[in-house]
Amino acid sequence: MDRFRGSSLVLRAAAVAITAILAGFLAVAMPPATAEPAGTPAYELAGNCYRLEGAKIPTGRYYAKAAALGQFLFSDTSGRVLTADGGSAVARKGVSNDAIWSVRHDGDRYRLTSVTHRGTVRTVALTPAQGCRAFPEAQLNVDGPATSGVGADGKLQGFVDGHAHLMAEQFLGGGLHCGKPFSPLGITVALKDCPDHGRDGWPALSEHILSEPGPHSADGWPTFEGWPQWYSLTHEQNYYRWIERAWRGGVRLINNYYVQNRILCELYPLGDEPCDEMESVRIQHRRMIKFQEYIDAQAGGPGKGFLKIVTSAAEARSVIASGKLAVSLGIEISEPFGCGMINDVPQCNRADIDRGMDELQRMGVRQMILTHKFDNALGGAHIDSDFTGLAVQTGQLIATGQPWKTEPCRSKQRDHQAPFDAPGRCNARGLTSLGAYAVDAAIKRRMVIDIDHLSVKSASRVLDIATAREYPGVTSSHSWTDPTNYRRILGLGGAVGLYASGAEPVPGDKHSESFVDEWRKVRGAADGAAVGLAYGADMNGLGKQAPPRPGAKQNPVRYPFRAEDGTLMHRQVSGTRTFDVNTDGTAHYGMIPDWIQSLRLAAGSDGDALVADMYRAAAAKTRMWERTEAYGR
Repeated sequence: MDRFRGSSLVLRAAAVAITAILAGFLAVAMPPATAEPAGTPAYELAGNCYRLEGAKIPTGRYYAKAAALGQFLFSDTSGRVLTADGGSAVARKGVSNDAIWSVRHDGDRYRLTSVTHRGTVRTVALTPAQGCRAFPEAQLNVDGPATSGVGADGKLQGFVDGHAHLMAEQFLGGGLHCGKPFSPLGITVALKDCPDHGRDGWPALSEHILSEPGPHSADGWPTFEGWPQWYSLTHEQNYYRWIERAWRGGVRLINNYYVQNRILCELYPLGDEPCDEMESVRIQHRRMIKFQEYIDAQAGGPGKGFLKIVTSAAEARSVIASGKLAVSLGIEISEPFGCGMINDVPQCNRADIDRGMDELQRMGVRQMILTHKFDNALGGAHIDSDFTGLAVQTGQLIATGQPWKTEPCRSKQRDHQAPFDAPGRCNARGLTSLGAYAVDAAIKRRMVIDIDHLSVKSASRVLDIATAREYPGVTSSHSWTDPTNYRRILGLGGAVGLYASGAEPVPGDKHSESFVDEWRKVRGAADGAAVGLAYGADMNGLGKQAPPRPGAKQNPVRYPFRAEDGTLMHRQVSGTRTFDVNTDGTAHYGMIPDWIQSLRLAAGSDGDALVADMYRAAAAKTRMWERTEAYGR
C-alpha cells in the first residue's frame, strides 16, 4: 500500500470505443476424450465445447468453464447454466454455487456431482462438439505465442513488479474493496461493484475521499462504464485475465505483498473480515494459493497455468526461464508480529519476532517491510504529507497514542513534511533496538528487507547494518525512500524499483511524477551504467496509477504495438469496453505493457535504453535473490 495519491488530478473526457465481441459463439474442437483412470478429476475439460447427454439432465451443447481444479460451470447455447435444484439438474439463467459441479472420469463417461447438493449426481457422456456459446470473460487481445524468459545471450529477461497486492480484496476488512481477482462463478460475479456504491456511486464515502469525488457508474461487467479507472482506489484492477495480458506483454516476476492496516480496518464500518494483521497475512496467503489453482484450472490442470508461486531464487529462475510468471511473496503491514507501540511501549518482544519470522518462512514469504504508515515498535515511518498526511496522522495518533515527533533533518535526505510542520524536519524516530533485532533476524533467515516506508533515520540505520554485514538482500520497491539511498542499495548488490507513475508530469499537479525522470536518477546512482529496474505498481494498495500521458495527443501509443518480447498488443477489451492507454492510462493491470510503451515514447531518444533497463529486471532481481540466499554460506 502506498501514499493514497490523494490529490485530485485534472478530470478528462475518455473516448471509449464500444464493442460486443464476447457474446459471440465459439467453434471449439478438441481431440476425442481418452479413457482415464476411474475417479480422477477431469481437468482437461476446461475451456472446451461438448455435447452433454445423460439421464435426468438437460441435453445439449455446453461450454465447460473451470470453477476450480476439477470443478466446472456448464453453460448452454442460450447462456443458461446447468444448476442443481434439490435432487434435480436444470438449466437456469444466472450463476450460483449450485451451478458448480465436481467432474470425475467414470470409464468412458463422466460423473458430475453438485458441490452444494452432494446427493445430486449424474453420469453423463461428454462428446467434443462445436457451436458453444463462450462463457463471459475478459479478452487478452494479443497475437503471438508465449515467449521464453531467456534471451539470446542466455540471461533471464522480463519486466518485474516489485510491489503488488494481488489479494487486496481482504484489505481493510474486505468491505472497502469492490471486486475480486477471480471468482469460481466467473467474471460476472468477480467484477461487481460494492453494495454501498448504489446505482450512481452513492454513498460510497471511501471512493469519494480516496479517488475522485462525485457520482460514478456502479456498473462493472459488462460495460465497466465507471471503473476500473487509473484514479479509482476502491475497485479491482488485478483481475486474473488482466494479469495474464501483462504476462503476455513481458512481465515475468511479481512480488506480491500481503497487506493490512489494523487501525484503518477497525475504523472502516463495512468490513466483514479480520483486522488482525498477521491473521490477514494467513488469509491472503490461502487465497493466493487458490488464485494459482484457479489459473491452473483454466489451463487444464495442476501446474499448467501461466502463474507459479515461487519460494526460492532457483524456483524463480526456472519459472521465468520456462516463460511463465513467477510470483514471490512478501508482507507490508503496520504491526508485523504484533509489534505495535503505545505511548512508546512496545507491544512485542524478541520471541514474537522470531516466532513470526519462522511462520513467514514456512509460508514461503521471502521479503518484508518493517514499518508502514505508522511508527511501530521496530522504528519510525516515512511521514505522509498534505491531506493524506492529516488522515495518516490521525491513524498514527490512534495506533501509538502520539503524533509524529519531528526534528531538524540531519542530512540532505528528507521524509515528507508532516501536516502543519515546518520544512526541513524529519521523523525523529529511527530504528529501535527491537527493529535492529528484526533486521538481524531477517538476515539470519536470508530474507530481503524492503526499506520503503521507513523514516530517513530508520532506513539509514538498516543500510548501515547491511553495509557492515555486506548483506545484499535490500531493496526499495516503489519510490518510498529518499532517492539518495539508491546508490547504497545498488552498491550492496540489492535491487531498486520505482513507483509506476505517469510517463510525464501532469501540468498543474505538484504531486505528479515522471517515471522517466526517476529512472534517470537511478541511472545516476549507477554512474550511468545499465541497471535492471523494476516498477512498483502498488495496484489495489490505495495507490493511484499512471494517468493518460499529456503528450499522447501529439505522440500517442499506436495500436497494435510490439511489446519487448515481440508480442503484438492490441487495445484490451473487457466486456463492451475497450481500453486505450492514451485515454485511460493504466486503468487495470492488463495495461502495464501499454504503459511501458508510453514510457518508451515519453523518454524520446532514451526510450529504448529505459525499456531495456526495465527488461533486465528479471535477471537483476533473481541474481539479488541468489546472492541473498548464498549469504554466509
